[in-house]
Amino acid sequence: MGKKAVVLGGGGSRGSYQVGVWKALLELGFDYEIVTGTSVGALNGALMVQKDYELAQTMWQQLKTRDVMDVEVTDKVESPKDFTDKAGAFIAEMVKNGGADPRPLEQMLRSYIDEEKIRVSPVEFGFMTVEYPKLEPKVLTKETVPTGELVDYLMASAACFPAMQARVIGDKTYIDGGYSDNVPVKVAVDLGADDIVAVDLEAIGVIRKMEFPAVRLRYLKSRWDLGIFLLFDSDMTARNIQLGYLETLKAFGKREGCLYTFLPGEGEALYRRVEKQSDLLLAKSGMYPIPGSTYPAQARAQRKLRQMLDRPDGRLDGSMIALACCEAAARLLGVPPLEAYTAASIEAAVLERYLQLETEKVPQSLAARSAKELTRHLMGLERQMVLLYCCRCLDEMMDGHFSPAAARALCSAVTEEFLAAMYLCSLRSTREKEE
Repeated sequence: MGKKAVVLGGGGSRGSYQVGVWKALLELGFDYEIVTGTSVGALNGALMVQKDYELAQTMWQQLKTRDVMDVEVTDKVESPKDFTDKAGAFIAEMVKNGGADPRPLEQMLRSYIDEEKIRVSPVEFGFMTVEYPKLEPKVLTKETVPTGELVDYLMASAACFPAMQARVIGDKTYIDGGYSDNVPVKVAVDLGADDIVAVDLEAIGVIRKMEFPAVRLRYLKSRWDLGIFLLFDSDMTARNIQLGYLETLKAFGKREGCLYTFLPGEGEALYRRVEKQSDLLLAKSGMYPIPGSTYPAQARAQRKLRQMLDRPDGRLDGSMIALACCEAAARLLGVPPLEAYTAASIEAAVLERYLQLETEKVPQSLAARSAKELTRHLMGLERQMVLLYCCRCLDEMMDGHFSPAAARALCSAVTEEFLAAMYLCSLRSTREKEE
């Protein structure tokens, strides 16, 4: 009989996202029997084998860049120049010392990792490192690591060379396991897993795509930026933990949404709120799908919708389309993704930010006949200004002052902003009728 497993990818400070995943798995009762990891995934994995969630949460909430490596940088990036200065500091450490000194990380791990607890845990543990300079992959388990050396080999797995110094153990040198397999799903399968939650932090490293037909595999990735992987910013840590938590609930069907998170049933409620007005906009613009007759703008919109919904195949129904357009509007307007929304609460958040934006000066609509002309006209505008421009063009179209052909050209030129504007205009019309 197979086993449940958690596979944790490498990614430096982005590993805070995995703590949120772990929190959700605890709530969901996902009783993992195997944990595998690479780099920071191996460090988090060791704590998962210990089953010390509170300890892991405390560690990450307190973690600063200076706790990981001996390099003089602050945790936040204040400006492009600040980013350049921080990158220069790491480059200087690479040239001078072969990478930043990771002794602070080692000291911290020795205070958090309980080797004896891991060895007696019923949870199996495997992780990756790479022998240097041969670049030979090494799969390690708690059984194959010599007693008393677990932290040493965990440091080897997380030796993000050349940003950090390589790890020397005995007469061998090791570097980050991401040079071989940054999300070691195969290690979990080899240990007997057939139900796997794999967390990919999308950091630099080798991802080995393999097919395991007999394995149930849930791949978790953040749809939001998780930050600079070498900087440990406490605000970003808290944000990433919440993002990991919400994404896991969605992966297990306990929440809805793609980019954002919704309580069960709220996606359909969102669609029902704008259904009539969106149908009217589609019909007026000539964008309403008719079998056997598709404008280029319609095809482009459908491709963008599939990309936004992460659905390369299959039917797109009205509810999915409304969700994608709503999420696009929310993202462009800067609505935070850190809570589970209802249809009413996402509407309120979107409209509040849209009304603030409406006071901005936007160029008058351009009755252009081609996407090329519109693209040239909108070049250089901030995306929020493009969104507002699209909204005003759709308003003018409904009043008969902007042609449907120009609206379709606008859709082809700035597809995501146009789709977001379709939702916003439908929502505003619905609200006006209710008032």
